[in-house]
Amino acid sequence: MSYKSPAPSGDSQSRIKSTSQLSSDEQMCFFVSPQESALRQVGNTCIWHMVAGFSLPSDCALCNPPPVNMCSEHGGSLVSVLDRITHGFISSWLERNDPFMREWYTSGIREKGSTREKRWFVWEGHGGDPLSGAESFWNPGTNRNSSNGVIVYSLGEGGYGWTLVTPDRELPYICQVARAEAYRILQVHRDYDYGLMVQDINVLPRGPHFTRQPVSIVIVGGPTMAELECLAVANPVPSYRWYRGDNFEDEVTAGVDSRYTLTNGKLIIQNPVERLDANQYRCTAQNHLGVVMSNDVRISFGDLGEFSNVPDAGVNSKAYDGVAIECSRITFKPAVKYNWFKESAYSFVRPEYQTYQFISQNGKLYFSEVTRADEGRYHCIAILTGVNRYTIGTSQPPTRTSLGIQLHVHDQAPKADWGPLIQDDFIAVFPQPPLKGHDVRMECFAYGSSTSPFLYQWHREEKPMPARAELSDQNRVLTLIDAQLEDQGTYVCTVSRGSNAKDSKSFYLVLGARPYFISPLRDQHADLYSQLTWRCDARGRPPPTYTWFKDGKALTSDPAQGIQINANVMRISNLDPKVHDGMYQCGARNVHGMTLSEAQLRILAFPPTFKKQPLKPRTMCALNSNITITCKPEAAPAPTITWLKNDSPLDVDNNHVTQLPNGNLLIRNVQHVDQGRYTCVATNQFDEARSSTTVTIAAGTSIVVAPSPTQVMVNHTAFMACSASHAPHVDLVYTWYVNGHRVDTEKKVEYRQTDTGLYVVAVQLQHAGFYECVARTTMDEDRRGAWLSVIGPPSEPSGCFVDGMSVKKDSVDVLWTPSTDNGRPISLYVVQLANSFDENVWQTVFSDSPSRISIEPDTQKLRVKVHNLYPGNGYRFRILAVNELGYSVPSLPSTWVYLPSAPPSIPPRDIRGGGGGVGDLLISWMPLEPWEENGHGIGYKIYWRRYGDPNSLWRKAEVEGFNDHYVAFVGGENYFLEYEVKVQAFNRMGSGPNSSVVVVFSAEDLPALSPTEVRGEGYNGSANLVTWVPIPATREAARGVILGYQINYWLEGTSATDYRDFIRYEGHVTEGIYMGLASDTFYFCEVRAFNSAGLGPPSDTYMIESTLAPASEYPEEVRVYSAEHDQVLVWWRGIHITQPEANIHGFVIYFWPANEHYRSRCEAVIHDHHAHEAHLTVDKGIIYALRVSAFSKGGYGRKSPTMYFSTEGEVTIDRAFAKEIDVFLSLAFLPAPSRLLLWACLLAVTGLVTSRS
Repeated sequence: MSYKSPAPSGDSQSRIKSTSQLSSDEQMCFFVSPQESALRQVGNTCIWHMVAGFSLPSDCALCNPPPVNMCSEHGGSLVSVLDRITHGFISSWLERNDPFMREWYTSGIREKGSTREKRWFVWEGHGGDPLSGAESFWNPGTNRNSSNGVIVYSLGEGGYGWTLVTPDRELPYICQVARAEAYRILQVHRDYDYGLMVQDINVLPRGPHFTRQPVSIVIVGGPTMAELECLAVANPVPSYRWYRGDNFEDEVTAGVDSRYTLTNGKLIIQNPVERLDANQYRCTAQNHLGVVMSNDVRISFGDLGEFSNVPDAGVNSKAYDGVAIECSRITFKPAVKYNWFKESAYSFVRPEYQTYQFISQNGKLYFSEVTRADEGRYHCIAILTGVNRYTIGTSQPPTRTSLGIQLHVHDQAPKADWGPLIQDDFIAVFPQPPLKGHDVRMECFAYGSSTSPFLYQWHREEKPMPARAELSDQNRVLTLIDAQLEDQGTYVCTVSRGSNAKDSKSFYLVLGARPYFISPLRDQHADLYSQLTWRCDARGRPPPTYTWFKDGKALTSDPAQGIQINANVMRISNLDPKVHDGMYQCGARNVHGMTLSEAQLRILAFPPTFKKQPLKPRTMCALNSNITITCKPEAAPAPTITWLKNDSPLDVDNNHVTQLPNGNLLIRNVQHVDQGRYTCVATNQFDEARSSTTVTIAAGTSIVVAPSPTQVMVNHTAFMACSASHAPHVDLVYTWYVNGHRVDTEKKVEYRQTDTGLYVVAVQLQHAGFYECVARTTMDEDRRGAWLSVIGPPSEPSGCFVDGMSVKKDSVDVLWTPSTDNGRPISLYVVQLANSFDENVWQTVFSDSPSRISIEPDTQKLRVKVHNLYPGNGYRFRILAVNELGYSVPSLPSTWVYLPSAPPSIPPRDIRGGGGGVGDLLISWMPLEPWEENGHGIGYKIYWRRYGDPNSLWRKAEVEGFNDHYVAFVGGENYFLEYEVKVQAFNRMGSGPNSSVVVVFSAEDLPALSPTEVRGEGYNGSANLVTWVPIPATREAARGVILGYQINYWLEGTSATDYRDFIRYEGHVTEGIYMGLASDTFYFCEVRAFNSAGLGPPSDTYMIESTLAPASEYPEEVRVYSAEHDQVLVWWRGIHITQPEANIHGFVIYFWPANEHYRSRCEAVIHDHHAHEAHLTVDKGIIYALRVSAFSKGGYGRKSPTMYFSTEGEVTIDRAFAKEIDVFLSLAFLPAPSRLLLWACLLAVTGLVTSRS
């Protein structure tokens, strides 16, 4: 559940002001009045009122509401209403105190698995306890069918009751906290220096906290090294260990295998091997204060299988229809992307230019409308890739190319404009399943006439499109970059042609998500023998389960140690440092993995002290004004506060002098009698401490509560106090300045000004500075100020430049001024560069900790040498700093530095040959990238000579510019000969290294011979089998590499020159089948060999008669009976054949799990034409589909209608089920097992249960 961030709480001293009571310079605000205490006790729970939201349709605005995570920060949670007393208290309180009649969040949410018929709600703030016995709490007419509703209090006909809203609305909310921990609401923020006087908080001991989690890697090929790394900050510096295995029981050390090296948190594996190293890993960091575990990661090995060497069947289509070609099956891990080319690798399919074509992520090549021009042989290319945008560990992933898949296009009359019709495969979504944080790709493609263009449009129902959505490929692809859970919803693709024709499809996108923390655990510095409640607030899909850990070991409820765990809530009572001090982690797990959040628990015990914040020696206030004397001692356990006046006990329980819940002293309507020496006495079980101030009545304006130096974490809220006393008959106005500039609270929404000070909401680094409060009347003014320091990610590094004296052809020295760490030590500096060809693309080229970076002794600048740059290029650099709280803003880029040109430093890659016309030697290569050219004037030198004669001279040619091939004429008589070739890049500075010598072939010639001994026979009623003797695989006969053989065939009685039917078989084959024939008919055929140059001469013709036709009838009255063990008996009635059908040889029983495709069928063949029954062995608990057919020399006959059976239980088959075979039958409800069998005909309304003894 996500909630909009509301804002900081109001001061408990605040009061309600109406519009008529405010001057024009005052801001209108609503707070809890002193009479309505912020804490209300109901049973053992304190209901804590906090307001949120700023846009209200009234004359008042809500000021200073607290951030939503303050519930958990103070040991509380959103309220859970478990009984009628709590409900009654909240309802009546809202009726008295909410003049705006708003809706208020609670922790009630719909439980996973809840449906419209069974609506279950749980209290998330109470460990997921179910909601029960509360029917009367709902407002009448509330619709409870919202799939993601949150329970809120809303004003109904009978007062405040429950209703449901979606969780993306910005609303007020109610927190609750256990009575034993209610003191934490008023407790000041504690850090590691609480109770200590130290200048640098970073020198204090602290347990390890991870700043860099390891990431999973996929290893491809044979790399020499793989590495995992985790990084944690701690004092003293932590030590690291690595574990692996299903339960992480095996420690990884150099003693286990000499290939392993551990350096700090980095695990290096030399020459990784899948059998030894593929596993899940976890890092631990520890010092004497505790142990923390990293998130688990996995080392896996990528692999791309091979395409089958058996060609796929061709694809037949009529002209002007839509068609899809499916890529041949191939195994891969982890993922694969596809490309296609037609006939040769020089004719890639380019959907960006041929907009009627589309390559889907599922591997298929789609045509919206196919014509004879599209006929040909298509090859699918599979390229191994990473899952989504996460890459695999190689820059040259393996690829595979399939055998050709022939597309046959048969003529028909052109159609009039038709379509668009969105193809059945779409909308298609990748990857599967789609996950949060991945790039989710949605595809849409329609068939239809391509004479006019299609317009593709996307929208999301009831919501705007996500800001990170990107359209590509003529808008046929919608990609959600870094998809988030709020991107879920119904996406609609609309394809239109002109103003009338259109088609639409919708898809409801549901994202899975590995658990992630809404509010990570925070370090706790708790009082001795007090109680602590920790809440672990994570989100995920499916919802996560929780496990708690202490120092790396799982925790369970333990009354002896005062530990009580209820799902995501852990409560520790009677805190004892000997038992409870340490590092704690909350693990949130679902099917996508486990995510950990860590925090340290310190139990404190020390006497009160005023060393940090003593009372001021003198306090000035105006007569008849109000004054608050603050008392902020540090102590653990929290001290009891009492007040003395002139060393005598002070009565603080009256309307004139009141001690506030936080210990401060409020004096209303100050008179001369109130002058004197006031002493705050703080007492706990260890000792007491005192601090005093002398109150003096002053006639002028005087700031009595001045701003004090404040330190705040980034994204938290800071409060700079300012309260002045003044003469009662004049107006007082507060004005705030930051670094000398006036604060405009109307334009700067992060500033909220009240009568008691200035709130800075969601503090950022730029908000740090000197804050000055000016209290001004018509008579005089008073000024006081203090510094606000912000703890957060480092400030941006400055002064990034390149040392001009260090510029070499391939390296430079980069220098910069270190960043300000903003309260947390810098753990890493990152150097990024951009080259002059991609000015705005930044690449990380260096990252390391400051301790390993050299420092210039004179200027204290940091210096790093960046290697492996390309000469002749322009570069600029920038720096980022990292600490445990995040990355800094990048520094301003350095000026461009241009490296001197040099000859190319790398050779051209991927040298290859083959193809071209007879007599050609085609030499191809991959040109250098522009930044690899190392200077101007790029060109290529090509060398070739006959292979096998090392003494022969190299022939040479040159081409200039961006070329990728060269054709040398070697003569028609030199067809299909081996040549040695190499390629060298050059520029104006000279020549680079030669590529490796590669042996390639010159172009092929047409085959010279034809196949011999052509024979054949009828294969079945619609196909003939032809055999032949291949031509010799010699250069003189084949004149190249024989790619396969083509069978030409034509009907007897037609001229041999009129044939148009042929079929090709690739590879070294000696037989083939041509199909689509009439039964009992004579056909002529001939065979020709072919290579890349074309077809060879035809063989002698041969006449073959096709066989009689297969059976036209199917077996009837098919029945299934139970048999012994795991067998069933299938019975059927035989068939009669007619002329011209071949004699029956036997029967075939086809059976398969009904929720799978027919292609997964098993076949039981009975070679007996008299047979009428057979036994089958099947698995229990599975519903099977079954069909029976006869077979003969003419082939397989018609199949009986589909029927269904199972070895257990009665299963009802309705008409929709029987007509739709592809229904997921696994969802059917099966009662208790029995020995009965279910069978059903395809058109049956209900199943018929039979048994046979």
